[in-house]
Amino acid sequence: MNTPGSVLLGWVVLIAAGGGAFYYAKKDINARRRAQELSRTRPPEKLEWWQKVELDEKTKMTKNSNDEASGSGSSNGNG
Repeated sequence: MNTPGSVLLGWVVLIAAGGGAFYYAKKDINARRRAQELSRTRPPEKLEWWQKVELDEKTKMTKNSNDEASGSGSSNGNG
């Protein structure tokens, strides 16, 4: 059976490992955000998931209408 000391040691190791993982993950996420801001690919406003879906659908619709207008449809003209 586990002694109280070994249980405590297990919890301390678990918390330390989780804290280390959190630290390095946060560091990586912040670095990616900074890189996106510098390259101006990160949107300035925060959107909800449904707003992102609507924006994505609008961009796809405008792209499809632009493709149709320019004559670059999916048909290859073979019949």
